[in-house]
Amino acid sequence: MIDKLHRVVTLANGKKYFVLMQTEYQGDSFYLASGVMADGQDLKDDEFAYLQLRVINGREYIRVVKDPMTLAILLYRMDPEKYEEKKDTV
Repeated sequence: MIDKLHRVVTLANGKKYFVLMQTEYQGDSFYLASGVMADGQDLKDDEFAYLQLRVINGREYIRVVKDPMTLAILLYRMDPEKYEEKKDTV
């Protein structure tokens, strides 16, 4: 896993995210991140995304995860205790 915890990452479109949590799944690094305000000093409290990092030919590529199945897996991997708690109450 490539450690990006508590760091700002920038997507190809220029959007910046601050990494709050990280995990690894199927050989790729994944991050739960909060959007960063334009001033670069504060976090957006209404913009969160799961990001996937892949290394191809030595270069890092980061994208927003949109696949529902991958998102469900990441929710569990990032906070398994909370997932188990909800599962028991349903």
